[in-house]
Parts: sequence; structure tokens; C-alpha cells
Amino acid sequence: MILKGSGVTARYPMSDQIQPTWVTAGLQDLGFHETGDNQGIESFIAQAKCGSLGDPWCAIWANAKLEQSGIRGTRSASSQSFRHDSNFVKLDGPALGAVAVYWRGSPDSGLGHVGFYLGETATQILTLGGNESDAVRTQFEPRAKLLGYWWPESVPLPQGGIIEVTSEAGNPVGKVT
Repeated sequence: MILKGSGVTARYPMSDQIQPTWVTAGLQDLGFHETGDNQGIESFIAQAKCGSLGDPWCAIWANAKLEQSGIRGTRSASSQSFRHDSNFVKLDGPALGAVAVYWRGSPDSGLGHVGFYLGETATQILTLGGNESDAVRTQFEPRAKLLGYWWPESVPLPQGGIIEVTSEAGNPVGKVT
């Protein structure tokens, strides 16, 4: 798989990991940008079956891509909803497309961010997500704020594994380890 968009190019050998359908759906949204103050996200709200205009929309977008793929999301606009929803199981480690949940403020604040795992460096996690700098894009998130990885219970558990991402000419390039 070659990931391109938002100034990011990453190459992933896919011999042992299959790109989840929700990642494929999410990649089609690369370049979408809100119209300001969490506006212009009506299609994601409808797909996700949750949220309202003005809500932070990272979880709305993640839920929209899951629902678009025929997988029931949490149907909550909260980034932390994946941690507590019985339709999602916590993984022991990363896997391509796993739902990566982060905290903001403090680990128990109930605030944070969510996106799909694409890879990592020693200090950062490469995430595909919505409401990343007001757009759908790939972005590095601090590893120190990661709460864990979750997977839809209705989908067979992935083989998983760390996808190492390094920067070559300013673009992340990854390999599965």
C-alpha cells in the first residue's frame, strides 16, 4: 500500500497486514477541510449517526468511516467513547487501522483525540483522522498521550505489529516490524 495525501507519502509492505475498509474509506476523504468552527461536516454526522455542527469532529469522522464500512461505530461524538463501547475491544498493541485514542488536558479528563493507526516513530504515532488541523489528514500525535488501541469486535482481530515510520525527504516511510 502506498499512502499519499496532505503532503504525506508512506509505503507499507502489505504482505502481512490488510488495509481495513475504514482506512480505505478514510483515505478517500484526505483533503477535506471544515468551513470553520467545526462546520461543514454534515455528511460525516449523517454517516456516523452522532454529533452536531460545532462539535469537535474527530470521533464523528472515525465513526462515519466505520459505519460507511458496514461496522457499527460508537455513535458518540466523544473521542473517548471507543474505550468504553462494548462493540470495541482493546488491543495489546498497534495494528494497521486500529482506533488510536489519545488524551488531552490530563489522562482522566475525558477529552482527547481519535484516529486510525498508520505507523509510529520512537516518540510519535502517525494517525489518519478527522479534525486534525481542521481537516481530514495524516498527522503525528505524541506517543506520550496515547491511551491505547481499539478494534471493532465484529471484525476478526488483526495480526498487528508495529509499523515503523521514518522520515525520508520530509515524508514518512514505513515498514512493518
